[in-house]
Amino acid sequence: MKKLIAVDVDGTLVNSNGQITARTREALIAATKAGHEVMIVSGRATFGLRHQAKTLAFDKYGGVLSSFNGGELFDFKEKKVLASHKMDYDLAKEILEFSKDLDLELMIFDGDKILTDRPDGYYVKRESEIIDMDIKPIKNLKNGLDFAPNKFLFAQDPDKIDKPAQKLMKKFGDVTEQVKSSRFYYEVMPKGLSKGASIIEACKIFGIDIKDTIVFGDEMNDISMFEVAGTGVAMGNAVESIKNIADYVTKSNNEDGIAYYLENFVLNKE
Repeated sequence: MKKLIAVDVDGTLVNSNGQITARTREALIAATKAGHEVMIVSGRATFGLRHQAKTLAFDKYGGVLSSFNGGELFDFKEKKVLASHKMDYDLAKEILEFSKDLDLELMIFDGDKILTDRPDGYYVKRESEIIDMDIKPIKNLKNGLDFAPNKFLFAQDPDKIDKPAQKLMKKFGDVTEQVKSSRFYYEVMPKGLSKGASIIEACKIFGIDIKDTIVFGDEMNDISMFEVAGTGVAMGNAVESIKNIADYVTKSNNEDGIAYYLENFVLNKE
């Protein structure tokens, strides 16, 4: 039976050094060759996932990127957008206007660039390095956005981010999806989007029953995947709340937890 195998990136697909190990790479490529649909699911921009996609040979054997926390589905081999969900333009401008008074670094993703009005910001530079995307400074970004983005990424020191984030939630919580994706990142997205919603959407596109999905994750922003998937696999390094709702707890990301599960429960049954 064809499966949709969805993997989170940080803390799941990559180890503590940010690398996909040879064993994990081989297991996921073997799953693709066996006829399963492998999908990388992340809050990152589509372009920011290109290195992981190439490592898993998506350009050769096929594979899907679910980026922006469900904002876009992209067929990497065919270089084709399968689905894209952007924020309402007027709402986006309203959020930008409101955020002017908040002490937050702002990042907006446009193709292969990170747009920001704080190019020297610590978290802007950090994000640029991690996902290998160039920074494009826009002096009046909060006044001059000329397109509807997939999401806004706000960042600040962990001890300073909660107060401005709460203001965003109070003002726009009813009309957007918002998630604190790390101790220093806060994301604002179109209403209805989530990693879980992208799993459902991908199943419809590929004609896969939702019960035939396997998801791998480790953090709170992966919960929506576990809520909809047929099988939820928590990494050994996952937070306890993820382990508590998982169908199976595999080894950690530093112990090839994805490969361990696939080798024992998927590939050996082909």
